[in-house]
Amino acid sequence: MNIRLAEHADGAAVAEVHIAARNAYYDGHLDVEALDRRAAQLRAIYTGKPERFERNLWCAEVDGEVLGMALIGPPKAWLGPWVGDLYQIHVRPDHWRKGIGTALHDVCIEAWRDAGVTVGVLEVWSHNDRAQAFYESHGWRPDGHTRPGHQADTYVRLRRTIL
Repeated sequence: MNIRLAEHADGAAVAEVHIAARNAYYDGHLDVEALDRRAAQLRAIYTGKPERFERNLWCAEVDGEVLGMALIGPPKAWLGPWVGDLYQIHVRPDHWRKGIGTALHDVCIEAWRDAGVTVGVLEVWSHNDRAQAFYESHGWRPDGHTRPGHQADTYVRLRRTIL
């Protein structure tokens, strides 16, 4: 497996990883039309503006094929300059539980350490039990904050100390 910073040319492959993972965890919770609308938006986002790739967007490749992606952003001013934001880690569902997500997670943590970030935060959909279990196994814990999500669902914020 090779994990590297994504380049603009990776946009289409990164979008398809994000879409496949998202469709898998929203399956049965969102209608197909809503999933298709968001898929079109994600394709435009990842293949559009090159500045998207100026953030820390990594892709995980196996045999030259992009199978996973992770995106961390700069700290949110209201949280403090020592708090990093993990926007997402996605792995193609047919490659779940093969260590790709953990390898991407480790790269994010290392990047934060190098940048002096001491706390990470992320949001996870309240019904995404698989993601919640993944993050819990990597030291993330709910911090009590939630925000409204789709329909009556919520997103739960998780927090982790970066040592």
